[in-house]
Amino acid sequence: MLESKSEYYNQIFKDVVMVQDTLMRAVFENCTFESCDFSESVFDGCTFKDCQFLKCKLTAVRVKNTKFSDVKFYDSKVLGVDWTKAYWRGLDLGAALYFERCLVNASSFYGLKQSGIVFDECRAHDVDFREATLSRGRFSATDLTNSLFMNSDLSNADFNGATNFDIDITKNTLKGATFDRYEAVSLLASLGIKLI
Repeated sequence: MLESKSEYYNQIFKDVVMVQDTLMRAVFENCTFESCDFSESVFDGCTFKDCQFLKCKLTAVRVKNTKFSDVKFYDSKVLGVDWTKAYWRGLDLGAALYFERCLVNASSFYGLKQSGIVFDECRAHDVDFREATLSRGRFSATDLTNSLFMNSDLSNADFNGATNFDIDITKNTLKGATFDRYEAVSLLASLGIKLI
């Protein structure tokens, strides 16, 4: 069992179940979490550095004042997480958050600086990316149905294979961003252009 106010280094945690629980001021460095369930739990003032989550459930996890640096999620359910509640101020982030083959629906990155963030083969429905700095981000093969982009910095972002995005090119920074030719047609909708 994971305990508050504890430090964990170079450990592998398998099948840990902490549903609707609270973990306070715990530190995890170079740790791997496999098939763990943290649904509806609270991480309060914790630190995750160089950690991986594999096939984990983090649905509706609250990340109050928690630090994330070089953290990667694979094949995990990371639904309904308000990432704006994490501790980002003055933090040397290292690499931005990384999600591969994850469900990240109904999450919020509103106003966050996450240059280089990765969503690879994810489902990101109803995600709030407004006001966020996501330059050099990768959204490859990700379904962005109903996700919000407004005043977002998407410069040099990679949308190769991304689908169902609704991005107003007049209200977002897109210089250097790449899109698939056929999906890029949807960018014209914000200009009122109709293709026949």
